[in-house]
Amino acid sequence: MSTRPKVLLSAYACRPKGGSEPGAGWAWAKAAARDHDVWLLTRGKFAHEIAEELAIRPVPSLTVVPLELPKWVLKLRRRPADVYWYYPLWQGLARRTARELHAEHSFDVIHHLTFAVDWMSAGVVEESSAKVIWGPVGGSTTAPLSMAHWLGARGLLAELVRRTYTGIRRRLTGRRLAQRADLMVAQNNDVAEVFRPYAREIAVQPNVAIRRFTASGPYEPFGAPGIKTALFVGRLIPWKGVLLGISALARPEAAHWELRIIGDGPDWGRAERLADELGVRDRVEFMGQLPREDVLAAMFRADALLAPALREAAGWAVTEALASGCPVVCLDRGGPSVIVGPGEGVAVSWRGDVVGELARGLASLQGRITPVDRWGPDRLPDILAAWYAPARVSH
Repeated sequence: MSTRPKVLLSAYACRPKGGSEPGAGWAWAKAAARDHDVWLLTRGKFAHEIAEELAIRPVPSLTVVPLELPKWVLKLRRRPADVYWYYPLWQGLARRTARELHAEHSFDVIHHLTFAVDWMSAGVVEESSAKVIWGPVGGSTTAPLSMAHWLGARGLLAELVRRTYTGIRRRLTGRRLAQRADLMVAQNNDVAEVFRPYAREIAVQPNVAIRRFTASGPYEPFGAPGIKTALFVGRLIPWKGVLLGISALARPEAAHWELRIIGDGPDWGRAERLADELGVRDRVEFMGQLPREDVLAAMFRADALLAPALREAAGWAVTEALASGCPVVCLDRGGPSVIVGPGEGVAVSWRGDVVGELARGLASLQGRITPVDRWGPDRLPDILAAWYAPARVSH
């Protein structure tokens, strides 16, 4: 009979081949299974992919418990905005299943992993004889209203609606979860600051899990001699800050830079018009949405990743850039400011002349960096071992 601590993980999104949230769920689950016997609650639709992965790379201490709502509910789920009602229903199912499994196995730790949102429900986070952990979670970072003109009318309206809705949910749901959990893990310092008055204990740790990448061939820069290339990677939506990046190119400090924009979205037209107005259209290339392998190939050739998002919770593209040796220029806000360390780029102030600071940040870079492995999945087992011990607490 195993004497290892028993852990129940809840990961609504969890895929071995997924990026961002689903990839985080899988990376953290595997990490937990190094030193613990782990039961993983996740969506039933991921079960086949997980089984295929485990057949190739077995994890003997990981037991997958697929959960899915009845088929008639799944049919309704095709309707728009389903996440706002399907996700809470799934969390209710996870709560009931967790109680049943805890009565049978007497877990030492119960840990909610994904969705990593600090205003959404988490069924397994409740008073328990086990140690209860919530996170890493994000969501508290907002787009500063002092930068509202960069959002545009629609973007500003969306931000105000988001602030109002998530603010209410955060007070009604998030605070209660923070009070119930023995440990709350925040994705960034913004979240930690918001919840510190309510959490019993709080830690800051992004959910990113990106290994260091190795180029398949020699470094081949994009630009002509004397021209450096920055990448923007992300959806073209107002709060991602693509207009800030284009505006930075018009400053004298960035006169020898070009910008390649990877992504698609409703701000494409607005971004093209701004590039024309500023006279930098010949130095801005819109590449559209690309497969992940093509994005990584571009990061191996770029001189910088320009990531001026106004409210990024974590920053997977930022982590991938660092892991490929591409320095990052970002705002000193949200997840990127936690992820980018000294000598790995520049986190500029979001107050004052932000565009000028971004341009000066590009100009200050000294070239590509040694690929960063600080945010790889290999760091997670030791982190979880520390969080999980002492495993059992008294409520």
